[in-house]
Amino acid sequence: MPTGFNYLESDEVEVLSYDSETGVVAMNRELNYYHFGQNTSTVEAYGIDMRAEVLLLNSNVRIVGEDVSAWGGTIITADTIDSDLSIRTGVTIMDNVEIYNCSQRDTYKAALRWENAQMGYSSITNCSIHGGLGWGLRAHSSQNLVIDNNVAFGFSTVGMSLSTVSNVTFSNNVVGNIMRR
Repeated sequence: MPTGFNYLESDEVEVLSYDSETGVVAMNRELNYYHFGQNTSTVEAYGIDMRAEVLLLNSNVRIVGEDVSAWGGTIITADTIDSDLSIRTGVTIMDNVEIYNCSQRDTYKAALRWENAQMGYSSITNCSIHGGLGWGLRAHSSQNLVIDNNVAFGFSTVGMSLSTVSNVTFSNNVVGNIMRR
């Protein structure tokens, strides 16, 4: 994540190795931007902690969208009524999942979304949602959601959006490197 005044100065690299004793990190390429780091907080010196955040984007469990006409894919949770008038309740529970290259450009079709999910309970924790062409996460007209300790990185327009929602716990999430359309 950036440590300067330009919010676009993020770098995405692959960490090849890390020495916990020296703090030395080997990466697959050089960084494009300067990122300040220090082992103690800078609050006393600057009034704010200006150290860079390092975010983990990969996981052993991966959902990867295809590159087809600016559309990677979407994971949607919704309540529906079948033709026999039975109600199907949408529920999504994910922990430590990587969602990559999903969402659709210039639409509300986020990589991960809830649309009219009113009756069930969903929990998204410790997940990485990154590299899409549209929105990262969207919850609309939904309730009973826990969205905790996730990363949305490298999207166009919106990283995470909650609208007309209730009974939502939204905490410890990081959104970064969101570009204009």
